[in-house]
Amino acid sequence: MFSLILKTLGGTFIDGFLDKASDLFKAYLNKEITKEQLRTQLLQTLVTSAAEVEKAHAASLASTFASFMDAAKTSRLMQGVWAAAAISQLVVLLWHQAGIPAVTFFFDVKYPSSGTTVEWAYALLMFCLGGGAIALRVGPGKVDLKSIAGVK
Repeated sequence: MFSLILKTLGGTFIDGFLDKASDLFKAYLNKEITKEQLRTQLLQTLVTSAAEVEKAHAASLASTFASFMDAAKTSRLMQGVWAAAAISQLVVLLWHQAGIPAVTFFFDVKYPSSGTTVEWAYALLMFCLGGGAIALRVGPGKVDLKSIAGVK
């Protein structure tokens, strides 16, 4: 499903950009615009195309999240699994942040490291609370329009 979203959004970006860029190159080759105007307009086209893809990406994520929430409203199994996952990870985090320090303080013992358990608990809880959509917006698929435009 994720690859389908990437193909769709990537195709939208390429198609939108290539159509506009080819017209700009034709205008440059016909001496209708200067090299600097070509550069400026290509950059503007690139940013505009990326913004259109961002809008489509946001709409896609919103509809995916909405369909998941609609299914969760009606499925007792999904509600139970969600509750079990969220509550168990809250217990893990509470134990790590309050229980372990209390045990080591009151009983003067060295408690073994939790390792990556806590990181996984934070991640799972984040996904239970809707962080998946947020993670996709800030992860490797995010387009940084400022860096494309060369703005610092």
